[in-house]
Amino acid sequence: MPWTGVNPPSVQPDYDPATKYEDPVAYFRQREAVSAERYVQVSEAKVLRRKLKECYRTEGIDHLSQCRTLSEKYLEAIKGVGIYKANSGPDDRATWASTK
Repeated sequence: MPWTGVNPPSVQPDYDPATKYEDPVAYFRQREAVSAERYVQVSEAKVLRRKLKECYRTEGIDHLSQCRTLSEKYLEAIKGVGIYKANSGPDDRATWASTK
């Protein structure tokens, strides 16, 4: 059997969080898939941040106009991602808080 590469875990479409104790295997698969997606989002934001730093450094005094689209992409990428206080805002909420 040839090696096909690494397949990331995918979100289970039939998973019901209300019954997570009835099927612990599905619960842990779902949790792994969600954490993998969040890890990818954080990594994408890191790449954009690195590009934005480089843009600021190379553009110098003109960085406000030249790096605007990149900074908007970065701000969109960090909405709801991460745990840092610099990223706290209306899109961030505690995972333990109820959504009632």
